[in-house]
Amino acid sequence: MITQSVADVMTPIVQTVTTGATASETARLLAASDIGSAIVVDPETDENLGIVTESDIMHQVATDADVATVRVGSFMSSPLVTVASTECIHTAAELMKDRSVQRLPVVDDGELVGILTTTDLVYYIPRLRREILRRRTALLTP
Repeated sequence: MITQSVADVMTPIVQTVTTGATASETARLLAASDIGSAIVVDPETDENLGIVTESDIMHQVATDADVATVRVGSFMSSPLVTVASTECIHTAAELMKDRSVQRLPVVDDGELVGILTTTDLVYYIPRLRREILRRRTALLTP
């Protein structure tokens, strides 16, 4: 099996918001950054507490929450399911499947270093296929 680390596939830039950010502020950040989630951090300790996604914000809208005042700390998903950058992507994909998450914050020694998403994995599949074919050809060529 070909092993590839999470670090090779993840997105290294991650947006964060504090627990006091409103749903509206967070929605604008996600739209401006063209991303689907932000990590929620404690404003005093900078500890990673949870994650908020576009779907979470849409749920607030659908339930008639006042998105201008509701704080992400009240509806974020927590605790975070994380993965180390050195972990194999196959293991990370299994973790995503088992925990029913589409985004895994990548944390090394307590520091947020990236995020692995299902989109990252989809973009990785053609590279994996090319590598498998290259190795197969090398084995079959005298």
